[in-house]
Formats: sequence, C-alpha cells, structure tokens
Amino acid sequence: MLSDSLNKSIKKMKQLDIVENAALDAEKKAKNDSDYSTIVKDFSSSMSKLQKATQLMDYSITSETVTNLEEGITQLRNVISSSVVDADSLNGARQHINKKVNANLTKEWKSYHQKKTAGSISKINTLGNLASDSESVSKIRINIANGSDWNGLSLSDDGVNSRLTLLKKSIDDVDQLEESLNLSDEIRSFIVSVTNKKANVSDVTDNIIRWIKKEHLENKFVINFKN
Repeated sequence: MLSDSLNKSIKKMKQLDIVENAALDAEKKAKNDSDYSTIVKDFSSSMSKLQKATQLMDYSITSETVTNLEEGITQLRNVISSSVVDADSLNGARQHINKKVNANLTKEWKSYHQKKTAGSISKINTLGNLASDSESVSKIRINIANGSDWNGLSLSDDGVNSRLTLLKKSIDDVDQLEESLNLSDEIRSFIVSVTNKKANVSDVTDNIIRWIKKEHLENKFVINFKN
C-alpha cells in the first residue's frame, strides 16, 4: 500500500513538472514572440525613415550601412525556425541591429544633418533679425535642431508633421526668406559684419542707409561705442 501511494505521488509530481515546464515554455515563447515583433517593428520604422529621408532630402547611406541592413534582414528571417522564434538567433539579430545598423544610421544622419544645415543656420543667424515674424524664425531654429536626432525623426512636434518633414520645410523656409529680402552683395556683407559685431561707421554707406529706410528697419540697428 505504501509503495502504491509513493508511486502515485511520484506520478503526480511528474505530471506537475510537465505542466509547470509547459507553462514556462509557453511564457518563454510568448516573450520571444513579443521581442521579435518589437525588433521587426523598430527595424521597419528605420527603413521607413530611411525611405522618406531619401525622398525628401536626397539622403543616402554608405555601402557599409547598406550591407549591414541587408544582413539585418537576413538575420531577422533566420530567427523563425519551424514557425518558432529561435532565442539564440533572436539575440544575434538584436545585437547586429543595435550595434551595427542603428549605430551607423544614427552616426551617418548626424554627420549629414550638420553638413546639410550648416548653410541654413548661417543664413538664419545672419538674416533672422530682418524677418518680420520673429516667432517663425524661432520655430525654424527649433525644427533644424530637432532634426539632428535620427531616432526622433518620426516624432511630431506640431501634431501633424514629422520632425523630418519639419526639417525639410525649415530649410526651404530659410531659402525663401533669403529670396524675399532680395539683398545686394553690399547689404549682405554689411549684415554679416553686423551679425559678427565687426561693423563700423564706415560700413554704413548711402546705399545701406537708403535700404534701411526703404525696408523700415531703423529700429533694427543701433550704434554703440566700442569697448
């Protein structure tokens, strides 16, 4: 009798172990599935940003990053084996995407942004004080700055447009501001000198004075003693 009871107890314990292991396996599978979905979603988001950046701003990535992207796609496909997410392959794909794909995209975009916006920043620093709408100039500065972060390009600061779209629009707005002012080389040189705090009385020619009066900019300029 005692032997039968022990055998029954052992059998029940084995059954409990099987149920518990099955539950753990199911939990692990659910986590792997969720992690895989997140990685694929993030990777797809990066591809979408890359496509839009290419279309909007004629942006291109290096051949190294192209290779890393292709390898990332291959590794993501290999994660699924017999309709099940393989944990080791998942970790390998995650590391590759984080360390090579995302890192390169972030680095290359930052470098591109600096070069692409250098001229616009210089123009807005020089011409911004001449704009009739100072709030618009402030927004342009903010949009250009916000567009430097690759990870944040899909975010919407105005509730409508992405930061990438606002970046492109702000660059165009700076060019339009420059065109609308229609400045001669002499006036442009004068404004640059004023902006850099290097203008002196001899720079204020008759042409400059006529331009200031014509554009009603008398309150935009002041004369100070040099320290």
